[in-house]
Amino acid sequence: MLLYLIRHSAVAPDPNVPGPRWRLSPEGREAADALGSEPFWKELRGIHTSVELKAVATAQRIAAPNELPIRIERDLREVEGRMWVEEGYADLVRDYLAGEPPDGWEPLDAARSRVRACIDGIVDRHTGLSVGIVSHGIVLTIYLADVLSLDANAAIDLWKSIRFPDVAVLNPEQKRLERTFGS
Repeated sequence: MLLYLIRHSAVAPDPNVPGPRWRLSPEGREAADALGSEPFWKELRGIHTSVELKAVATAQRIAAPNELPIRIERDLREVEGRMWVEEGYADLVRDYLAGEPPDGWEPLDAARSRVRACIDGIVDRHTGLSVGIVSHGIVLTIYLADVLSLDANAAIDLWKSIRFPDVAVLNPEQKRLERTFGS
């Protein structure tokens, strides 16, 4: 079994709309379509996605040309309580991943437990079958940091390496990355 961990494609941020309702930008749609044309999707049995529009749209653009079913998973949503800021967002994420959540953000342990339980449940339901997970940069970082026992600095470096969209491939049984983000 392989787990394809996919960060959603680029969005058009709108400070007047909550982040979960942001849509893909034209460039994001094009990039998701290009990602969907990769040959490795034929190996998957389906895609599980966050409830957020940007993740669902990314999953749809990958799934449609590859005839993959999509299942929406509420617990793959982004860290709750985050507010997008034009400047300094990377500093907020660094603090969060270091265990010092900014005011109002979902506690790191709660997010880790939620995401880990969700993805472990998906893995258990698909024993021996490869599946995709479309989620968010912080969520995927939290999951991989937990599975791979990464310290805060390694988790921050991992988060910084993830593009829009991007794919890492994890062998969950051996807890080994077969493909890293950015490759």
